[in-house]
Amino acid sequence: MKSLRVLAALLVFAVSGIAQSTPFLTLDEARMLRNEISGDRAFEHIRVLTQWHRNSGMEGYFKSMDYVASAAKRLGMTDVSIIKQPYHYPDGTPRNYTAKSAELWMTSPVEVKLADIGDHALYLSDNSRDADVTADLVWIGDATEEALEGVNVKGKIVLANANPRTAVVRAVYQRGAVGVIAYTTSESKNMLDFPDQLPWTRIPDPPSKDKATFAFSVSPRKGETLRKVLETRGMQDHFATGTRARGGKVTIRAKVDTDIGAENKRTGTGMVEAWIRGTKYKDQQIVITAHLQEEQGSANDDGSGSGNILELGRVFAKLIKEGRIPPPLRDIRFWWTDEIYSEYKYFRDNQDSQKMMLANLHQDMTGAKQSIGSRVQHLIYNPYSRTSYLDAIFESVGNYVILSNNSFIQAGRSGGYPRPHSQPIYSTRGTREGYNARFVPYFGSSDNLVFVEGKIGVPSVAMVNWDDYYIHSSDDDLDKIDQTQLQRNNFLIGAMAFYLAYAEASDIPLLAGETYAQGGRRLAKDMHTALRLVNEKGDWENASLVITEGIKREKRALNSMRVIAGSDTGANKKIDSYIEMLGSRENSMKAELDTLGGVMRRTVPRAVPQMPAGSNKVPVNNPSTEQYFAKRRGVRTGLHSIMRSEVFNFVDGNRTYYDIYRAVKAESLANGKFFYGTVAYEDVAKLLDANVGSGALSIKKP
Repeated sequence: MKSLRVLAALLVFAVSGIAQSTPFLTLDEARMLRNEISGDRAFEHIRVLTQWHRNSGMEGYFKSMDYVASAAKRLGMTDVSIIKQPYHYPDGTPRNYTAKSAELWMTSPVEVKLADIGDHALYLSDNSRDADVTADLVWIGDATEEALEGVNVKGKIVLANANPRTAVVRAVYQRGAVGVIAYTTSESKNMLDFPDQLPWTRIPDPPSKDKATFAFSVSPRKGETLRKVLETRGMQDHFATGTRARGGKVTIRAKVDTDIGAENKRTGTGMVEAWIRGTKYKDQQIVITAHLQEEQGSANDDGSGSGNILELGRVFAKLIKEGRIPPPLRDIRFWWTDEIYSEYKYFRDNQDSQKMMLANLHQDMTGAKQSIGSRVQHLIYNPYSRTSYLDAIFESVGNYVILSNNSFIQAGRSGGYPRPHSQPIYSTRGTREGYNARFVPYFGSSDNLVFVEGKIGVPSVAMVNWDDYYIHSSDDDLDKIDQTQLQRNNFLIGAMAFYLAYAEASDIPLLAGETYAQGGRRLAKDMHTALRLVNEKGDWENASLVITEGIKREKRALNSMRVIAGSDTGANKKIDSYIEMLGSRENSMKAELDTLGGVMRRTVPRAVPQMPAGSNKVPVNNPSTEQYFAKRRGVRTGLHSIMRSEVFNFVDGNRTYYDIYRAVKAESLANGKFFYGTVAYEDVAKLLDANVGSGALSIKKP
C-alpha cells in the first residue's frame, strides 16, 4: 500500500507541480484529513479548559488533567494515564498553591469593589498568602528605590504601577508594608494600548512567616483611577459611583483565602499521556505535544494546542476504527504537559526513553484569530544541531497549507482556481481569513526545546503565533480564537504524523530528494551570507566557515533518515549518493566564493586560522540524564540564549571545543545577529569549562 501511495503522490506532484500540493500526501489523503479534522470540535475542548486557573500544581491544573484524560478515553485513544510528577521545594515541602477566594475593596472615601477572583483569577498574584487586612493606601510609583525613598509604607497597603513582584520585595519584605496593589500589563506592553488588561503575575515566597503577604493586580485603567482618588483632595467621583466624596485618603480591605502545600487535596503536578498503538516499529514513537499549564482563560496559550491534539487523536482513532486507514506502523503518543517541566522530568526519570522516539510535533498557540492584533503563525524549524528530514516534511506540508489558504491574483483571477483559496480549510464557526504563517529559525520558548536538547536528541518542529498582545493575560480568551486557524494548524501536524506513521525504507527516494532540495535552499542562503561577509568585511575566514559547516549540516540532515531506511541496502545507497553530491557541492561553492569574492575584493587570503590553546578538548555528556541536568550550569556570557543552548546541543563526544564553536558561530552567521547575536570562542569555552567543572560534562580522555 505504502509504495503505491508514494507513487501516486509523485505522479500528482509531477502533473500539477504548479498547483498547491505536497508529495507527502496524495490528494485523496489530503482531502480525507481536511474533511475529518475539526476546528470546531477542538474549540469545544478549549471552552472547557479556559474556566480553570491551571498553573503548576493548582487545583485547576488537576481538573484540566482529569478532563483531558477522560476525553482521550472517550475519543478512542488507548492506554490513557496521568503520569504523576513531584512539585516541591528542595526540602521536600510541596509547592502546590490554590487560591480559594480573594476580594479587594476600597472602603473609603466610598465603597467600591476593586477585585474578585470569582470574576477572574488573575486579579490575585499567584503565591499570595491568606489575609484579612484593612489599611491605608500609599502610592509608591514604580516601586524603585528612588520612588520609595522617604515614603512610610510600614503597616500600609501600597499602590504601584510596576510588577507586583518588585513591589512586594521592596515595600513588604524590606520595608514592612502589609500588601500590594499593582497595575501593569503582560509582556511589558504599553498600558495606554491595553488599559483593561490583567497580567498573569506571581510574587516570591516570603522570607519568613511573619512577612507572608498578598498582591492584587488591577487593570491600568482601574489602577490609575485609584491613584487619582488618592491624590485628589477635593470632592470627586472618579469611580462613577454616583456619590461625590473627598479624596486624598483611601482605605483598603483585602481578604484572601489560599491553600498552600499540604493544604491542597492533591500535591505535585503531572502530565496526561495517551496512545494510538503501532503494529511494526516499537522504537520509533511519534510524540505529539501541547501543554495544559497556563493561567485562567489561556485559550490560545496553550488551550489551542491541547484541544487540537485531543481532536487529532479522535481523528486517527475514528479513521482506523472505520477501516479507512490501517493501524499505524509506529506508535503515536500524545502528551499534555506541565510546560517544559514535565518533559524534562520525564526524561530525567526515564533514562534513555528518548531512544524509543522518532520525532516530536509540537503545537503551542495554534488558534489565534489572526486579524486581531496582526498575529502570525510561526512555523519553527529545528536548530542546526538537529536539522533533519523532519524539516523537509514540515516545510513541504506547511507551504501546501499556506499556498492553498491564501489568495493569489495569478491563480484566482487568471488561473481558474477557486477564489479566494484554492483548497480551503474552513471550520463551521470560524473565519474565512487567510493563513498568515511563515517559517522561522529555531527558538525554544516551549516544550519543543526539551526534545532537541543534545542529551535527548529527538528532532522536533513546533508552532507558535507571534507577536501576541494577549499572551499571559486576561485577554487570552475564547473571543481571540478562530476555529479555522485551529483546523489549519492541526491539519499540518496531522498530515506530518500521518506520513511518519507509515513511512518505510521505500520512502527514502522521496524523503532524501526533498531533504536534499530543502538543503539546497539553505546552502544558497549560506552562499549569500558568505558573499556578503567577503564583500562588506573582507571576512574570508567566516565566509568559508559558513559554507563548510553548512555542508556538514546537510550531511547530518540526510543521515538522520537512516532510522527509516533501516537495513535496506538500496535506501542507504540512495542516501549515500546524495551525501556524495554534497561533497562535490562544497568544492563548487568554495570555488564560486573564490571567484566572485575575488572579483569583489581582488585578493583571496589563504591563511589558516589559528586554534586557541586548549580548543582540542572533547567534552562528553554525563551519562546519567538526571545528573546531567542536575549539574548543568548557565554562565553569564555574551552568547544569545539560543546559541548558549546550541553549545550544549553540539556536544556529542566527538566534537572538540573548537568544532562546537565553529558549528554554533556558523549558525549565528547564517541566520544573522538579528536572530542569534554574535558568537565568540571565549564565551563558548567559558560555558563548556564551567560545565566540566560542575560535572554535567567531562573531558574525553585521549
